[in-house]
Amino acid sequence: MKVLVYGSGGRDHCLADKYGDSPHVDKVYFAPGNPGILYTPKGKRGLIERVPIRDFNEIAKFCKENRVDLVDVGSENPLEEGLIDVLEANGIRAIGPRREYVKIESDRAFTDDMLSRIGVPKPQYRVFRDPDKAKEYVKNIGYQVVVKANGLAAGKGVIVCDDVDDAIDAIDRIMVKKIFGSSGERIVIEERKYGTEISFFAYLDGRHVMPLKMFAQDYKPAFDPDDTEEIERFGGNLNTGGTGCYCPHRLVSPWLINRIIKEIVNPTVNEIYNTFGWEYRGVLYFGLNLDPYNHLDVFEINVRHGDPEWEVISRKLSTDLFEISMAVCEGRLDNIRQVWNDRYYVDLIAMEGRSKAQRGWNKGYPGRYGKGHKIEGLNQIERGVVIYFAGVDEDHQKGLITFGGRVLHVVSGGKSLEEARERAYRNISKIRFLDHNNNNQNCMRYRKTIGFL
Repeated sequence: MKVLVYGSGGRDHCLADKYGDSPHVDKVYFAPGNPGILYTPKGKRGLIERVPIRDFNEIAKFCKENRVDLVDVGSENPLEEGLIDVLEANGIRAIGPRREYVKIESDRAFTDDMLSRIGVPKPQYRVFRDPDKAKEYVKNIGYQVVVKANGLAAGKGVIVCDDVDDAIDAIDRIMVKKIFGSSGERIVIEERKYGTEISFFAYLDGRHVMPLKMFAQDYKPAFDPDDTEEIERFGGNLNTGGTGCYCPHRLVSPWLINRIIKEIVNPTVNEIYNTFGWEYRGVLYFGLNLDPYNHLDVFEINVRHGDPEWEVISRKLSTDLFEISMAVCEGRLDNIRQVWNDRYYVDLIAMEGRSKAQRGWNKGYPGRYGKGHKIEGLNQIERGVVIYFAGVDEDHQKGLITFGGRVLHVVSGGKSLEEARERAYRNISKIRFLDHNNNNQNCMRYRKTIGFL
């Protein structure tokens, strides 16, 4: 069989790698991909091949000409732009929701209203189009809030606020300064919750639902809590697309998994199938909070795997991904048996840090970051530690260089969380991003508390 994974980030590379592990799969195409794949064992031997095509119609044409059996669309933007609709119109099997269904992620207000209507627990919220009315609201409610851009923002459209001044500033940044573009035309102001974050996934095949009996903990804040200098420089500890992850979550238990399925997954899927009438085939990602009193809340639903959660959950999952995906396409998820290995996994994300610009300095991810920094140290990574490439490019002189804010995922496993964590940190310390404007100083940064807190 042949599979094409559409995307270019770390989650997409991870999907391609996981399909490459299947005995059913002879070839994985990665489109538009990134050049990091050429530096991996599967890329070097041609099992995974980069196809630098972005146009959806050209992708469909490529799939027909090369007899691709399955396409997996890893990211939210091509889903919202209708890639699944194009593929289905050309008779190509694909994993992912149709364009119409993506609003469950791209329209927070729509999803919040749905969850409230069906009684799924979530924080108190209000939706605003007028920044002045939003500011008046946060002055009067008396509790801490989270301000969210209503549309897609690459996992970054959330600002967590400590007080009224923070909330007013967040409203200005999203609605007036438009730091997230048109996604900030409407905002959702939500009650801030405290507790432990849980990332929970389920596959849907249009008829059945298969919740994954495993979950992970993602770390969204850009910096460690004691990194006060950077937090002050950024004006707060901003939420990002994720800075690290580990699996299994320390709270994993049959009791909690059953609660999540009963209280959250099943009512949501029932609404999707039976009220909306959607033939949803793909993944739902539930971002949850469990507070100290064991109260569950949903703070987001996404239409794809999490990033970096998938990078660790896929390592933990022993069931063949190709078999799962074919069951999704054929409406027979009820026949799939989940198998999980007994190891722990940690993902540390190597990010662009502070670097010298031609004039002044780049603050680094999640702010403005530099590009074109040579990546060194990959040849020193220990066997068994996996590198998933995200924000990378290739230069004919420097070789592999940085191109995005989140550059690499360093994923390590172990018999215990401590072993996996120690190995991941030992290996990420070998990697350097050479700042060519600053005497080749290392401008790579990563969080130091992943798996500790």
